[in-house]
Amino acid sequence: MDESPLAELTERERQIVECVAAGDSNKEIGVQLGLSKKIVKHHRTNILQKLLVRNRFEAVLLAQSAWSER
Repeated sequence: MDESPLAELTERERQIVECVAAGDSNKEIGVQLGLSKKIVKHHRTNILQKLLVRNRFEAVLLAQSAWSER
């Protein structure tokens, strides 16, 4: 059985993906998680690289696909 692509993400990165999937902006994510907007953007960049996607939309689609397979 293949491991979920989300397995590569840290717990914080998973939290950020969940917030992005909920439609939250970087600023809103920062407020919710107690992070600066700059740190949120840094995590988001790492998420895109780890998931091998080009943008937030593709990351959310990949995450939702992985979540639906659970």
